[in-house]
Amino acid sequence: MMIPLLFVTFLVNFPHQLAQSNANNGLIRIAAVLGASVLPVGLAVGPRYVPKWKKQACEIPASQHPNSHYICDEAGEVKCLPGWTGDLCDVPICRKGCDPLQGYCRRPGECRCKLGFYGELCDKCVALPGCQHGRCNVSFECSCDPGWKGMFCSEPICAPDCLSSQGYCDRPGECRCRLGWQGSKCKQCAVLPGCAHGTCQGPLECRCDPGWTGLLCQTPICAHGCSREHGSCRRPNTCRCRVGWTGSNCTECVPYPGCVHGSCKRPWECRCEPGWDGDLCDEKLTYCDEHPDICRNNATCVSMNHEEGDYRCICPLGYMGRQCQIKTMIPSMELVPPMPDVTMELSQDVQGLGDKPSIEEISNEDKHGEKPPKEEEQTAEPLGPIVITDPPTTVDPAATAGKWPIEEATTERDDENET
Repeated sequence: MMIPLLFVTFLVNFPHQLAQSNANNGLIRIAAVLGASVLPVGLAVGPRYVPKWKKQACEIPASQHPNSHYICDEAGEVKCLPGWTGDLCDVPICRKGCDPLQGYCRRPGECRCKLGFYGELCDKCVALPGCQHGRCNVSFECSCDPGWKGMFCSEPICAPDCLSSQGYCDRPGECRCRLGWQGSKCKQCAVLPGCAHGTCQGPLECRCDPGWTGLLCQTPICAHGCSREHGSCRRPNTCRCRVGWTGSNCTECVPYPGCVHGSCKRPWECRCEPGWDGDLCDEKLTYCDEHPDICRNNATCVSMNHEEGDYRCICPLGYMGRQCQIKTMIPSMELVPPMPDVTMELSQDVQGLGDKPSIEEISNEDKHGEKPPKEEEQTAEPLGPIVITDPPTTVDPAATAGKWPIEEATTERDDENET
């Protein structure tokens, strides 16, 4: 019958003990009540248990403890001052809303932040030092904002399809082209700066359009045949003549202005045509008209000025001389062996040459100032037939007496001297 008696004692004493408890020591009193309830009946009705630290805290007046933040009531219970809590009221109550994990306080009503957090309630984290376009969820983190990347969120994310080798960006979503590239996505090549008439297949190229040439395709290709010395062009396939030249290819010189019957080989000349004279070739020469028989053997007479001899005869084939009075042999156009007989006309010419003094006579006459006496009258005889014979194969020994021996001709070839 011991157990029911203890249970009844617990139910009778528990409400009375619970009413005497407060917020600070309620659990302790409950534990004490429970401990007293399970004690034997003889001990359950004894004095209640009070912790030693609480007896000591209230035995000495609070005024004797300068750092204490409590008072003791009439029942010997510890009463905390406003802003303090804990068993001995030594824990300050922080500012309302101060983050319990990221903040703390040393006096009531304040909120001090731990390392890596800031704000009035220490509810804001400190980002990684150097983080430019990012934020943090925990201390010293750099979580990038949309459009940025990198450890410090300092690299913008360019527009889609913007190749990094050909384009870059200073702000998110843009695409700025590098040197040598162009277009919205920097996929088109850019010509060499200064390229006038050219295109490109790669960066900084200048491939000339048809009709142009040069490093920057700035030089037009003139028309075919246009003289490089006397012509030029500003557009392809054209030919503009320099001063003093004319013609489709600028190869014809411009004669002197007013030249009537003349031409030129250089600009501003006036070379008169046959039969004309004067500065402007406007004076007709009439010597041949006045002397119609001056040229013989149907020769053509061309009037000249007085300095050039008044006239000139253009001889037909077979005649020569100033007046075309000398008849000449017409050379054969076929290859034939020489004829041994000499014509009589040639022999007469040779006789005429025989009457003239020889070179030796002329030299002797120049030395002594007079002609050498002629022993006999020299006359030129007609040449007889010319016969070409092979050289003799044998030599007369008497003809070589007292002379060096003549070596026999050899037909052997020196192979070493052949080339």
